Amino acid sequence: FGQPFMRSRSPRRRPSLPSPTMAGPPMGLGVLVSVDIKEDRIEDFLKAMRVDALGSRDKSLDPGCLRFDVLRSREVPNRFFFYEAYTGADTHAQHRETAHFKVWGDFKATGAVEKQEVVKLDTASIPGGWAFQADSAPTSRARSAVFVTVDIKADRIDDFLKVMEVDVTKSRDKALDPGCLRFDLLRYQEQPNRFMFYEAYLDDDAAAQHKTTDHYKAWADFKASGGVESQTVLKAEAASIPGGWGFQAAAAQVGSIEMPLLGFGTYKVGALPASASGATDAPPPPSGPEVCNQVIKDALQTGYRMFDCAQFYMNEAWVGDAWRAAGVPRESLFFTSKVWNDTIYKGPDAVKAQVDKALAELQCGYIDLMLVHWPVPGKHVAAYNALRECKAAGKVKEIGISNYTIEDYEELKAAGAFGNAGADRPTMNQIEVNPLLFRKKTIGFFKQEGVHVQSYRGLMNGPKAWEHPAVKEVSTETGRTPSQVLGRFLVQQGISHVPKASTASRMAQNAEVFGFELSAAQMEKLSGLTTPEALENFKALYAKCIWRDTPQEGDPLLGERTLG
Repeated sequence: FGQPFMRSRSPRRRPSLPSPTMAGPPMGLGVLVSVDIKEDRIEDFLKAMRVDALGSRDKSLDPGCLRFDVLRSREVPNRFFFYEAYTGADTHAQHRETAHFKVWGDFKATGAVEKQEVVKLDTASIPGGWAFQADSAPTSRARSAVFVTVDIKADRIDDFLKVMEVDVTKSRDKALDPGCLRFDLLRYQEQPNRFMFYEAYLDDDAAAQHKTTDHYKAWADFKASGGVESQTVLKAEAASIPGGWGFQAAAAQVGSIEMPLLGFGTYKVGALPASASGATDAPPPPSGPEVCNQVIKDALQTGYRMFDCAQFYMNEAWVGDAWRAAGVPRESLFFTSKVWNDTIYKGPDAVKAQVDKALAELQCGYIDLMLVHWPVPGKHVAAYNALRECKAAGKVKEIGISNYTIEDYEELKAAGAFGNAGADRPTMNQIEVNPLLFRKKTIGFFKQEGVHVQSYRGLMNGPKAWEHPAVKEVSTETGRTPSQVLGRFLVQQGISHVPKASTASRMAQNAEVFGFELSAAQMEKLSGLTTPEALENFKALYAKCIWRDTPQEGDPLLGERTLG
């Protein structure tokens, strides 16, 4: 395997780290496992790792595991690497009890592994941490990864660490090096003068661009001073497993629980509600439980773990069957459901019955987040209070709202529906958000209130709307598709995004929103596209939808609403 991946034959006692000016984080544990897979078993290995990395990996199941990347050697095609990072030795030991480890153990027991080498490393080699970039979501596609192993002269280790402290904690910034997704500095436990740089880039061009940064210059200057005894470089590709290479997803705090920033929308998946917008003037999509099953299966395999469901969508039973058939642990999934207008209109007992029905159909044991779908006038406060009862009963973890204006929210608040000390305050408001309907005052209000904002119709109305000059311009500037630009526009400002798609390729494309950033100018350009006409159209749709599928359908809107 070469020098970088061989354990030291003569362990030496590790000297204490220097005492720089900044206090470092608790010492963590990094593990690099190199495995050679028999050539005729590589497909089986990749298949096993795909199910593992996209199915059983979840931080709620393996909370001490900070990273788990699967990489493939560019030089030896049957050689793969597991790059693992843990909060400590105890959580590394706990990792061996997970379903993830069992998948690997079962595969290894078949005799498909020719050779395995393990190196343990400390992850707090320098103060301030060991990674300059926050973790990307599972679907962030890194095309290029590099392991650089260096032996530093014993009398120059202090100098090396000081250089790296200034470099990593001060000059490293993703705005300066946007194509670099990770840069971790680790220290060998058994050879205290040996260090490893683990670098991951969007592609080879980004890796080359990295060599022009101040970060690289700091390293090159130290190397030129003669402080390095030896250096070995190993290049790998980080897209060996479909769906990405990191199992932890960017998340939003929704009340007491975390929710992935990126989810999958199930509206019109296998079923088309009779009163759906556009249901009468557009070709119906493919329908039926088989269609729904395939779409959900593809979404799970692509890496989606949060699913936006609703009574109105008429497919929750099919979604439940699909995720159960896929064999993904319930603990790794996040389900949102919504109570529809006709049920809201009937009253609290009907709302509570619908929660029970959603639980039975989704087969999920509990619902992570239950929403009032629309603020039906005169009815929505009672519906929300019914959801409070369901939360108290443990049927749902958190409750929230959808399509609420500022005035609707204030009505809930005035009615005392937030409970003691705001314990039952809505945790999320799901509303339409995209560059063509970006209601700054409304979004700002809910963020100020501590209510998470989730977007639906984040991709606007699809490819036709993507032809907008501003969207096309930013797409060209970033080299990203319009759907990726629109998704990034949302998650970059902490707004969760639930795109839907019918094909696995489009699902993967839509999910590529964490490996790049939009500039301040690009964000400003996209957030300034909402016209007065768009706000009036929103008002008309809102006035229609708050009564949809109720006996008062068609009644006029009473009172003013904040549009912007």
